[in-house]
Amino acid sequence: MQHAAQGIAMVCFDVDGTLVRHPEDKTVWQVLNEVFLGPGQGGADGERFRAFVEGRLEYAQWVALDVGDWQRAGLTRRALAEVIGRELAPVPGAAETLRVLRERGYRVALVSGTLDLTLEVVLGEVEVDRAFTNRIHFDPEGRISGWEATPFDMEGKARALDLLAREFDCPLTAIAFVGDHWNDLAALEKAALAIAFEPKDPRVRQAADHVIEGPDLRPLLDLFPPRAGVVGGSLDE
Repeated sequence: MQHAAQGIAMVCFDVDGTLVRHPEDKTVWQVLNEVFLGPGQGGADGERFRAFVEGRLEYAQWVALDVGDWQRAGLTRRALAEVIGRELAPVPGAAETLRVLRERGYRVALVSGTLDLTLEVVLGEVEVDRAFTNRIHFDPEGRISGWEATPFDMEGKARALDLLAREFDCPLTAIAFVGDHWNDLAALEKAALAIAFEPKDPRVRQAADHVIEGPDLRPLLDLFPPRAGVVGGSLDE
């Protein structure tokens, strides 16, 4: 691949399917709902998904229904983390890719409808400059005490790029986005450089400036050489 990062200063990533994977390409929501609520819960054939797509259910309501069910079932942080750790794994090369991008002088952000717990369990100590995800709060005994639905999934991912541009004084013309599925389309269309990783939807492939077929994320680094002014793995002030 030819270097394509001319002028790019920030690389944003989706999480489920892009940095974290399930053998059957399920999201963390599908995995947790199927394990704790029963087969068929939380998938693309579920009633809540259909209600969301048809406009009968807002995204925040959908999150509240799912997490509320987990809370009523008495699920704890430990129980959720055990399933996430068992069912999901890092995409090969994900942690190295994020680390090297930052060493080369790029800002790195995550914009995803995943859970913050997914990042903690699967990606561990990986450092990023900003992460937008759904969040679950736990009490001292590890029980679910509350949650926050991200406003930055689906179409909201494009708004997240606007926010990141303002927060880091980084124009949209300097932001790249990496995603894999239909809920990444708004961000892929908004970003200056759109990259599809193992695209699960033909529209994602079509929207992308570059496609990485996978299964390893590290070929992405071929698009992003060290930025000017980076010396010894850090920005030369």
